[in-house]
Amino acid sequence: MTSEAVPSFAEASYQYQKLTEPDALRLVLLLPSPDLQSPLNCELLSTTLSNCENDLLDHYTALSYVWGDASCRVVIKVGGQTLSITESLDTALRNLRDASRTRRVWADAICINQEDFEERNQQVRQMASVYAVAQHTIIWVGEGTAETDELFKTLKHFGSQRLLGKSVRTSIDAEINREVLLSASQTILARQWFRRVWVLQELVRSRDPWVQCGTCLVKWEDLKNAITKTVQAIGEERVQALDDMARVQVLDDMARLHSEYHLSTLRNLSDYDSEIPRLVAGKLLRLLISRRALGVQDPRDRLFAHLGLLGSVNLDESLLRLIKVDYSKDEGLVFFEIAHFLTEAFQDYRVLSLIEYGHASKSKHLSSWVPDWSVTNPPGFETIYSALDLEDSISATYFPPNPRCLNFWIPESRVLASAGWNLARIQASSTEIYQVDHPNSKTSFESLKKKALDNPKYHTKVKDLLSLLATGFGESYEKWSKNLEGSDTPDPSKVLAAIESQLGSFEEPYDPQSFLKTSRLFESRAAISQAEETLRDGMQTTCDYLTDKLLPQKQVPLFGGLESASKSATFRFESQSLLAHLTIQGFGDEGTSMFRYRKLALLEDGTPALVPESTEPGDIVAILMRHAIPLILRPIEVEDSSVDVEIRSQMGKKGYNYLNRKKIEHFTVIGESFVEGLMYGDAYKRYKADLSRPPRVLALH
Repeated sequence: MTSEAVPSFAEASYQYQKLTEPDALRLVLLLPSPDLQSPLNCELLSTTLSNCENDLLDHYTALSYVWGDASCRVVIKVGGQTLSITESLDTALRNLRDASRTRRVWADAICINQEDFEERNQQVRQMASVYAVAQHTIIWVGEGTAETDELFKTLKHFGSQRLLGKSVRTSIDAEINREVLLSASQTILARQWFRRVWVLQELVRSRDPWVQCGTCLVKWEDLKNAITKTVQAIGEERVQALDDMARVQVLDDMARLHSEYHLSTLRNLSDYDSEIPRLVAGKLLRLLISRRALGVQDPRDRLFAHLGLLGSVNLDESLLRLIKVDYSKDEGLVFFEIAHFLTEAFQDYRVLSLIEYGHASKSKHLSSWVPDWSVTNPPGFETIYSALDLEDSISATYFPPNPRCLNFWIPESRVLASAGWNLARIQASSTEIYQVDHPNSKTSFESLKKKALDNPKYHTKVKDLLSLLATGFGESYEKWSKNLEGSDTPDPSKVLAAIESQLGSFEEPYDPQSFLKTSRLFESRAAISQAEETLRDGMQTTCDYLTDKLLPQKQVPLFGGLESASKSATFRFESQSLLAHLTIQGFGDEGTSMFRYRKLALLEDGTPALVPESTEPGDIVAILMRHAIPLILRPIEVEDSSVDVEIRSQMGKKGYNYLNRKKIEHFTVIGESFVEGLMYGDAYKRYKADLSRPPRVLALH
């Protein structure tokens, strides 16, 4: 490909004319050329979205592409003047260019004056409409290969047959060699387009998306179906297919959102219109999580690229301002306002569960409590929020309907102040635990599963269950004792002995439901200390886990009689035991774990906790109103007294005069923790009822 050099200062650079209409936009009139290598030559046409929507003759095509390396630039001619664009866009436009006819194209890097912040804000706000109004959207994924060319040509042939009303009796893999088909699918899925933030909005709002690879063009739906079926069918035979399956999942998720949006539009549904802050926040949060750390030229676009997918949002102006497209805001302010918006809309602190691993060492432009959407967590990392299945509004159910989420915002300092409780200090901590390795537990559990697979009528006997639990808790306790000397967690053998004395030495299977009704073990507390009760409760949860995980789809219960095979035999108990969770990790898969990248610690009173690996002695455990998970906070000194003045001013305006008398304590957020006996809102309930422990004011920086 030939390219012109970047222009010298003597050459006339293109000068944009101001857009004046509310829905104004520019279109590229891409002049024809039969030669792919000839330099691009075009003109810009100023028009409006409403004109384009009502024009039945002249339509435009929207281009969805990846900007590419900003330092690799070439020059094109626009109205006889020069304009610098990325090499990636230059290549895409050459392949889109028609040999004999002028083509109308919308491409953001040319059609938007990137140097004009005001215009850029306005154009980005209407970008979803640009793709919705376009007659077609072309998704440019890059140059083709021999394999992709063969795939596209075959799909095009199948499409032609369908247009002629002919049935396509052969499948795609019957027409193309399996290796060629898989290679083409892998090539396309690996393209940067699938890892760019903006493309989701561009695809979802497009009425007729096509994919172009080199000079070959095919409908999005046809290509998506071909790739999905290929990777799923062939990939299952290959060990290295894990990355391919993950990429197919991204493809499927994008296609699903596209279908859902257009189905709701056809049915005139209001899914994409809302005046309810929680619904808007929920949709935005799902988008942010699913597209986290994908590629953008500008970090602020991690918010702006998703706003067009929220539909017609009619919120209170104070909330709407927080998610308004405005490129005059710096990146840190945009991320702060995302967290501010989500907290206000949900009226809880679930946003704190999204703080990424290692956030304490991130750059100074973000507050410690604000998620950084530019990065993602390492493999195997799991938030405590997720590990405890506290999804969406479930966290809030652990609290009374009132009070509201008490918070006070200082945008200038990007501080969040909240009512909460400072519970205890970290006394000591272990080395970090990156993975949970319980070989004996795993072997015993797999052996039990094999028996169930070989004999669907098999039911575990009491002594087998006790043996399995003893193995799991024994290995967990060994690791626990090694890391947390001085913990008040009891030796599990005491609890196992107590259980065994109640059960006796039964040889026959039993019905768990009948057992629960007759056994004194789960009612009497006289023989077991408070600490042992915690472990016993953890054992109950472990039983529940084993029951649920052992082939429930085949109705093979872990233990129980014939009656339990047709009825639910699982226990429902919220464990307060961290040791139980450590044990469950030994039985389960070696995927994600809340223990990875965290370490065990002791509070001043000997209570064990699971904390972020950056936790240090002297850090405190605290809880905020409307948040079920304890936080690890690090006290800091703040010299700027204006922060305290502003917080107290907001307290007075909102009528919380009782808080105004409290000292304001300042912290940075280290992360969430699992504290023995204080999970599932118990800490909040305990201190809310204790009049001697009124809430404090915790300012998070």
